[in-house]
Parts: sequence; C-alpha cells; structure tokens
Amino acid sequence: MYNKQQDIGKKYVGVGVDNFRDLGGIELTCGRTIRSDMIFRSGELWNLSAENKEALDKLKIDFIFDLRSPDEVEYKPDYVPSGTEYRNVPAVRTRKKMAVKPDSVVKMIPVWLPSSVSRGAFRAKFKNLYRKFPFKNSAYAQIFKAMDDGKKILFHCTAGKDRTGVASMLILMALGADMDTVKQDYMLSNLYRVESGARFLEQFKGYKHYGKYGKILPMTNNVEMCYFNASYNKIIRKYGTVKNFLLKQYGIDEARISKWLQEYTE
Repeated sequence: MYNKQQDIGKKYVGVGVDNFRDLGGIELTCGRTIRSDMIFRSGELWNLSAENKEALDKLKIDFIFDLRSPDEVEYKPDYVPSGTEYRNVPAVRTRKKMAVKPDSVVKMIPVWLPSSVSRGAFRAKFKNLYRKFPFKNSAYAQIFKAMDDGKKILFHCTAGKDRTGVASMLILMALGADMDTVKQDYMLSNLYRVESGARFLEQFKGYKHYGKYGKILPMTNNVEMCYFNASYNKIIRKYGTVKNFLLKQYGIDEARISKWLQEYTE
C-alpha cells in the first residue's frame, strides 16, 4: 500500500491551496502507478496570492471541475489559469443556499437538525448525504468524460473532503487501487486541513449561538470513516460489486478503464 503521508508538506507546497494534492504516485493492484501531474484534488481556488497563482499556472491543467453549488461559487469564485477550462458542476443539488458564511452556517444547523443538535443526529444526516453522492451524479460523469480524453484534471469543492473525497474514491476504485489505499486517500483530508480547520472554527467563536452548536461545528471540519463506508456500502448493497456499479451508473466498462490506465498510469 502506498503511504501518501510521506508527501505532506513536500509536494505542491507553492500552490498554497487548502487540501491540494496529486493522486500521482499511488500504486495500483495491477502493478502500475498513477502518473504525477495528471489528476489533482483540492479545496476551493479562492483568494490566491500571486505566487500561488503562478504555481497553479505551471501545472498546465486542462479542466477544473468545481463541485460546489452556484451560491458557493458566487461567494468565493475560483482562480482559473489561462488555458484551463473551468466547469461548475455541482455534486449536490439543493434548493437552499449552500455558501459557507460565518453568519449563516450556525443558523443552518437548527434547520437541518430541527429536533436535535446531538453529534449522533448530525452524523446520521451526513451519512445519508454520502449515500447519495455516488449515484447518478452528473458532476462525476463529466469528470469521467474528461478522463476518456486523457485530460489533466483538477476537481474540488469547498474543503476538498466530502464531494471531492467521493469523486477521488470512485476514480481510485475504477483504476484499481486497493481499498486500504482508497480509504487512506479519503482520510488524509484530516491531516491536510488541520490549520484551515482551526481558522474555520475560530470565526464562529464570537457568534451568540456558538455555545449551543459548538459541539457540532468541529464535526463539519473533518471526514470520518463512517461517511466513506456509507457511500461504499450503499454501492455494494445496490450493485454487488464496484465493477457492476461503475458499469451500470456511469457506463465505465473494461474498455474505458483500459484507456484510463494507458493515459493516467505507468
């Protein structure tokens, strides 16, 4: 199993984007390895310094797939390098505003959890959301289509951990990473987001309802294996195997996977 933790703080440190990483270097069960500088995942590309923009420009990314809602995009628009095609493809459809603003997040919690603000209730709601992510997700389908053409891609949401985490999960499973590796990639968001997570919580401490909802807010910062399992177990319950799921949900057959292996691995 490839130990991605060894790259923390060493690779793409100049990009300066929260939770930014390259799937390159991950070893697959077929004996091949994902090529570097081809598949990137990250948090939002907002408020970058000139140095960060220059570092991102140098990666020569073909497509940026922004998995955030239109509200999130309007609140914190991406920086898009020249020559890169940007696509806002929301991974979650919602009628409610989703922009993560300090004056709105805490107000959203009692609406989302009208009967309880317990950790268990929050976790149950979040697991239910994860059970929906993998299925008939047009955002993920567009990422897969770009992979058919061997494009250099970056996909991201706000924190690069949930919507992005499931996208990475599906890509790694399709390419043939072992399950321990797929899980490790998912859980690394907790290590890559320690500083940004602390900043996120700090902005709420002066809010009048922080004492009431403070026990829930830290949970929004991290990923948990129970969320990953909610997605994965739903896939297996419904389709029996990952292979069958990929074929039935996204038309990803052996021919497409073979092409991806040629383009993205060595």
